[in-house]
Amino acid sequence: GVGGRTGWRGGFTCVLGNPPWERVKIQDKEFFASVSRNDIANAKTAAIRAKMIDALAVEHPALYDAYHSALRASDGTSHLYLHSGRYPLTGQGDVNTYSIFAETFRTITAPTGVAGMITPTGLATDKMTSPFFADTLKHSRLVAFYDFENEAKIFPGVDHRFRFAVSAIAGSARSVTRTRFAFLSRRVADVSNRRFELDSEEVLSLNPNTGTLPMFRTRADADITLAIYQRNPVLVRDGAADGNPWDLSFCRLFDMTNDSALFKQHDDLSNAAFNGWSYEGQTEYLPLYEAKMLGHFDHRYSTYRDATQGQRNVGSLPRPTARQHDDPSMEPMARYWVARPTVTAALEGKWDRGWLLGWRDITNMGNERTFVPSVLPLAAVGNSFLIALPGIPALGSLLHAVWSSLIFDFVARQKLSGSHMNYFTAKQLACPTPSVFAKPTGWQPERTLAEWLAPYILELSYTSWRLRPYAQEMGDDGPPFRWNANRRALLQAEVDAAMLHVYSLTRIETEHVLDSFGVVRKYEERDYGEYRTRRLVLEAYNRMTAAISRGGSGWTPLADLPAARGPRHPHDSRA
Repeated sequence: GVGGRTGWRGGFTCVLGNPPWERVKIQDKEFFASVSRNDIANAKTAAIRAKMIDALAVEHPALYDAYHSALRASDGTSHLYLHSGRYPLTGQGDVNTYSIFAETFRTITAPTGVAGMITPTGLATDKMTSPFFADTLKHSRLVAFYDFENEAKIFPGVDHRFRFAVSAIAGSARSVTRTRFAFLSRRVADVSNRRFELDSEEVLSLNPNTGTLPMFRTRADADITLAIYQRNPVLVRDGAADGNPWDLSFCRLFDMTNDSALFKQHDDLSNAAFNGWSYEGQTEYLPLYEAKMLGHFDHRYSTYRDATQGQRNVGSLPRPTARQHDDPSMEPMARYWVARPTVTAALEGKWDRGWLLGWRDITNMGNERTFVPSVLPLAAVGNSFLIALPGIPALGSLLHAVWSSLIFDFVARQKLSGSHMNYFTAKQLACPTPSVFAKPTGWQPERTLAEWLAPYILELSYTSWRLRPYAQEMGDDGPPFRWNANRRALLQAEVDAAMLHVYSLTRIETEHVLDSFGVVRKYEERDYGEYRTRRLVLEAYNRMTAAISRGGSGWTPLADLPAARGPRHPHDSRA
């Protein structure tokens, strides 16, 4: 019969294409760069760029008219895609033409036909395309999805970091039992060695909110991850009555482009007194933290202090030394500052603590770590660091522990195809519920898991006076802990080992997870002559396993002094 959406009976037996990969919405920077107006394209902020564009009405009317003509064409095309009803699954948000073509290819394929296409990998992983991909999975129409990274320059004119994929989608009368997948191939010849199969229900269980695709390097990665998801719910299950056990809400404080008019630089605050962190005067100006300034258990990961222009340009800031970290009054130097009342207003009715928890949005599968959380003092925060607000603030330290672990990082890596660890991705990461931490610890049953973890999170996090509110949240009112890199490695290894047990990984699975952190291994073999993290985590894991086998007796920590009993700074060390 006649198709309800297409208005015809037939369709093509075979549809093949490599559609254009272009954003429909006009990009001001790209437009003005293309007409050699780099002064406008490279304006420091969007607010400055907007003023320069407005000035063109007098200075260069022809260019002003050309820009607005392009803007009208872009808006008209977007309106067609978003509101015509022709593209119900891909016509939303900031549309890219490849997704529109993908839906068209599927629509015009005959019921017994097949469509094949080359698109960015985002077709299967991005939020805006998730309705299309989830619908394709739910109706068992995805025949194959082969993901490539462009390191071998299959597409010479495309950046080597770009990911693209070959997809095969069956017509509506065909049902695919199991889909063939291959990820991170560099050449077509690699696919046969990397290929494995999953059914649609397995894929949908991993990203239940969006139906998007995880990124498994191997079948072992897939098996471990699937087992983890069978034992643990996602962090937030949208639409489920009990789908948010941590009572989390999320917020983005300040957009680095749209809110730039609120930001002050050093020269703007020359009349105020700088205390090494904020500017004090009639109004206090709090530092604006950017994601690159924050790391695992380290809110002083990098600083703009003494940064060269070259370092600023590439976003790689100087790292404080161990000696500087051991100064409890040392804080990172920011690039911008924001008035405290503005920060307070941004959090009004959402948060009343003197600390914030979140994670870096910008990331990469090739980095040492994929999921990078941190706790920082209450301050302004840029949009590259995403904020999570637990409904019960005291539970924040438990989330901090889980999110900082290697096993959580391993799970996160399976979900990443690009460079953003956004909210919709993070919400679908497998995470134990708070009730798990109320149970006795298997290797020390006289304490709950929450009680066992608290001293570790306290000592690893509380290394400067500015994080005293976080320490007080955990019931501690003493001075900060000394920064001892060797001791910190032992404490972190025990947290990692504990989380591997919480996620119920076997020894063989644990070794596989640890061996998957190739960049960590490379740097540690360079710096320590061994993959130190692997050795320490396995030692801690084995001690816990042995104690569990003895009914919870005989466990001993790696460090001579138990967590939270390490050396602290003097009470009078506050500057």
